[in-house]
Amino acid sequence: MKRCFAKEEGAAAVEFALLLPLLTLLIVGTMMFGLVFNAYLEVTHAAREGVRWASLRSPLDEVEQKTMAAAGGLNTSLMTVVRTGVEDPVGDDDQDSPVTVTVTYQLNEISALFGTFGNILPEILTGTATQRVE
Repeated sequence: MKRCFAKEEGAAAVEFALLLPLLTLLIVGTMMFGLVFNAYLEVTHAAREGVRWASLRSPLDEVEQKTMAAAGGLNTSLMTVVRTGVEDPVGDDDQDSPVTVTVTYQLNEISALFGTFGNILPEILTGTATQRVE
């Protein structure tokens, strides 16, 4: 009887089976964080690029076009660009006035890929940048 319980054949397989769900959750969580963080960086970069063009007195449609082009890795149909602070077109009396560009992006693709995991993922990412009109 003692000889029967002393064998350790298959112990590694049982330990692996017990740790596999935890390891899978860790890997998927890391991938989710990476995708969301990459999208956040793209959104903030797009907002900075948009406010740069807005501060150079560019028309609103050009600001939106340049902002969308700066977010090359994202689906631009899920993105909205809002410029506040100065009217369109920007006049000479608006010099040194602050202009703000806010970019919002819906994370539909990432949420569809991984699911919501109990609402851990944010639904919308927002990037805002402010600069003075030159």
